[in-house]
Amino acid sequence: MLQQAISSAPNRVTAVLARVSGPDGHWSGVSGVADTVTGEQVPVDGRFRLGSVTKTFIATVVLQLAAEHRVDLDSPVQDYLPGVLPADYPPISIRQLLNFTSGLPELTPEDLPTDPQGIVAHRFDDHPLSQLVGMAVRHPRLFDQPGSMQVYGATGYYVAGMLIEKLTGQSYQREITDRILLPLHLRVTTAPETDPTIPGPHAHGYIAVPQPDGSSRLVDITEQNPGAGGMISTTADLDHFMTSLFRGRLLPPDQLAALFTVPDVPYLGGGANDPGHGRAYYGAGLMRITLPDGVTVWGKTGSTFGYTDGMFATRDLRRRLAYSFNPVTGGGNDLTLVNRIVSAAFNP
Repeated sequence: MLQQAISSAPNRVTAVLARVSGPDGHWSGVSGVADTVTGEQVPVDGRFRLGSVTKTFIATVVLQLAAEHRVDLDSPVQDYLPGVLPADYPPISIRQLLNFTSGLPELTPEDLPTDPQGIVAHRFDDHPLSQLVGMAVRHPRLFDQPGSMQVYGATGYYVAGMLIEKLTGQSYQREITDRILLPLHLRVTTAPETDPTIPGPHAHGYIAVPQPDGSSRLVDITEQNPGAGGMISTTADLDHFMTSLFRGRLLPPDQLAALFTVPDVPYLGGGANDPGHGRAYYGAGLMRITLPDGVTVWGKTGSTFGYTDGMFATRDLRRRLAYSFNPVTGGGNDLTLVNRIVSAAFNP
């Protein structure tokens, strides 16, 4: 069923890669082509950009710092990063940053381009975390009282990355490498700061750019500034990371619990595809999804230009999924395809 699901990818997706693991081992499948010019097959061990799956790594590092008593999750981030947020903001706790209840505003297309031409023209631009936060906080906050609602966004994690750097004196990418990648021997997973390439085998990322005659042209955007969600990994490494994280190899029990603690508050603006049906469904860096048959899985989705991916597992790790596909629509989760892959993986 999983191979059928990944083979059903629409034309706007050039490649799909998925790995499902369980008590009897693992299975990997691919569909599409890694290179639309050469027709090269999608490599089973291919690397891909993680996008917002990077948030789970950032949350893990912040929780490690909390376990080391270097930061208090319930203290205002303003105590640690004075002057980063506007002076008239209410106190926003570190925990609220991690579980998406901060109410911090988000970047808009006026700040960074989201149209195909703009993405291609600016894909090598470098935006430090402080600049991204500075642009975001020019907009109104999403809601007034931190902790009263949940809404998914990136700004809280830009601030969390800045917090890691303030507390450690190193980039958050270096801390992820030292604290997670090296101890777990995730040798093909990287957290680049500015390197625009993807080392090793990988499927190319593309974006369809409209042409004057009404057609569209695929532009290869595999190489791009990694930005704030620029980690690179494989399905096997993501599976190893999830397994280690869920089993407590990276966090003590109290901090591990924060990953799976979903605040009991409304979710703002979820719409028809809201997994929480109007209620919060994110813990600290992980999302909770209950499938139609009642199975609950935990994980994270991510996307960046040319790449969309995710990792999910049951809490007991008896079944796990990691996947990546390559949309030509500029990034974002193709929810229909994601739902097919997840449903096939956890309802074999």
